[in-house]
Amino acid sequence: MWKKPTLAVLLGISLTLLAAAPGSALEYADTPTLPADGDHIPKTVTLLKETPYYAIPNVLLNQPEGAFSPQTVEIVEAEAHWAAFPNWWKIRTVFGDRWIKTEPGTFEVPLPSKLTLLQETPIYAKADERLKPSAVLSPQEVTVAGAEKRWFYSALNDENEQKWIQIETSWLGRQWIRLPMKQIGSLKRHSQIKFYGLTQLSTLPPMLETPGTSVPAYEGRNRILTETGEFITPLGSFYEVETTEGRRWTRTPGQVITASQETLTRSKPAALYPLPSLDSGEPVLVDPQILKVSEKIEGDPVNDYDGGWYHVKAAEGEGWFNARFSEPEDAKPVTAEVDLRADMTPLYLYPDSSLLLHNGILSPQKVQATAYWDAPKGERWFRIQTFLGDAWMVLNPLHDRIRPAGREQDQQIYGEKRYQGYYYMNNGVLPYGEEKAGYERQNELYFRSSFLAKMYHFYVSGPDADNGWTFTHESGYAFRLKAGEKKAELFWKGRNAGTALLSAVPAVSVDKEAPDLRLDSMRALFGASTETAPDHSWVSLSSSEYTLGDFKPPVRIEGNVLRLSALLYDVERPETNETPNRLKLYVIDRDADRSMAFTAQNPAAQDKLFSMNMNMALYDLTAQKTLKPGLNRLTAVFKVGERIIHEQDFDVTAQ
Repeated sequence: MWKKPTLAVLLGISLTLLAAAPGSALEYADTPTLPADGDHIPKTVTLLKETPYYAIPNVLLNQPEGAFSPQTVEIVEAEAHWAAFPNWWKIRTVFGDRWIKTEPGTFEVPLPSKLTLLQETPIYAKADERLKPSAVLSPQEVTVAGAEKRWFYSALNDENEQKWIQIETSWLGRQWIRLPMKQIGSLKRHSQIKFYGLTQLSTLPPMLETPGTSVPAYEGRNRILTETGEFITPLGSFYEVETTEGRRWTRTPGQVITASQETLTRSKPAALYPLPSLDSGEPVLVDPQILKVSEKIEGDPVNDYDGGWYHVKAAEGEGWFNARFSEPEDAKPVTAEVDLRADMTPLYLYPDSSLLLHNGILSPQKVQATAYWDAPKGERWFRIQTFLGDAWMVLNPLHDRIRPAGREQDQQIYGEKRYQGYYYMNNGVLPYGEEKAGYERQNELYFRSSFLAKMYHFYVSGPDADNGWTFTHESGYAFRLKAGEKKAELFWKGRNAGTALLSAVPAVSVDKEAPDLRLDSMRALFGASTETAPDHSWVSLSSSEYTLGDFKPPVRIEGNVLRLSALLYDVERPETNETPNRLKLYVIDRDADRSMAFTAQNPAAQDKLFSMNMNMALYDLTAQKTLKPGLNRLTAVFKVGERIIHEQDFDVTAQ
């Protein structure tokens, strides 16, 4: 997993606040790390407190496998911001590599063997600035003998905080120096060609700047420079580069350019830029051909850079090529009508890019899609025909609709997730303000049904003469239950709609209200979704709500199999600990026994067609039912859990 971080996470504490923090997206998708080289990443870490360990670097997707007592562990790789922020480390253990996450100041790391002094530095016989200096050292490399505890850590996130370091001298023995944290490092000389899109260049190394002062700097934009040195500190690195104006310093790591002799075969035109940057100048569009590569910049999928850049030679000349900013090779043809309903739809020259097509924006209208392309992140892009020519766009799942060829009559269904709150356990009770929402009993979670009725907008009546309680929703759905009975009667617009068998008997309410429901029973009857902490320390309630488009079943079919299909726009990924309730479509015989109809009938199959963005996807919802010859009296039932959201009667003649 050694993916070198190229964002400004290595720029010292004052800048690393912009980098990944606990709960950031980086932690849950992929974790950019560096190998334990002893320079950027320590080879060992001494844990000062009990520390949980994990199989993968993600505290949300898995529980810790155990915990290490305070001890020294061997590091394989780690995130780069270990001195200032919570940090993931991969460590060696007797049962294989594992991951730990540390908080700043909860561990120690080995001292560097050498330090590079960049300016004249006084030395002291003891770690006390009140003493007269023993001598003053000129800039040089020194050998480290010791340091104060946590020499790499600042509780105030101050890179100028002073630390005492003990060094070896040839004539006075061991002496002490006091350095700001950003100067506790070593200078490594090398020669590496890099590209800098935008950077600040200064004559004075930034680590020598004193608080309250600034060094004149100028902006470097779109420059290829040779990096001649890296000053490595626990807080990050500073870089020395060779420019036409002389040697300069920057906090920006730059992008490494490496030699390459590969070729790129293009069947579509390619845009070549003067430098590996969109704002380096107007691109030259070259014909489809084989491009010869001389050097390249690797893409960084973790930090979501522009992808790989290639310095290529074409028949028309040379330049820098990036597949992200050209017509995709693997786009596929499609025929579909796209109904744009959002107020504005941006038009792009290429998919998955920031290049607008002549600053074009479409108002609500219907357009034809001729091709699609799936981006690495998952969302699908469509090429459409516009007054500006062919353009690329993504669907807005909240508003836009698509009708692929052959599915123009399909029902369009839109789903959205609505939250009914988070509830945190307090002494076995789930409070909601001054009210008791639920509780834990024998390791099971229960909610008061009268409270749920308010959260999900049901009217409650009861108890009736038979001690039953009825919950009615304005949509027409209702259910009736009794304490002690492991079932509930269902109703749709006043008529009986069958019986739901519950997973647990409703519990008698201590406040003499409607019975309390176990979590799985309340999910069924209210059509709720729940997210629950594994230790029951909190619960969240939500619901899936659906807007149904026109339902147009056929009145006559050839053969004996009825096929009903719909396009469903719905949430793609449940939360980590969520038990979701999603839309189900049943087609039942209208005259059949409702109590048996759903057990004998499978709901419509739901297959994902494509992702629309990080949260929403388009699904195919298809129901099939075998019919008898002649007239069939049917009912389409749309459910979430046991909650009926719509029913529609229709007749079909099978020929």
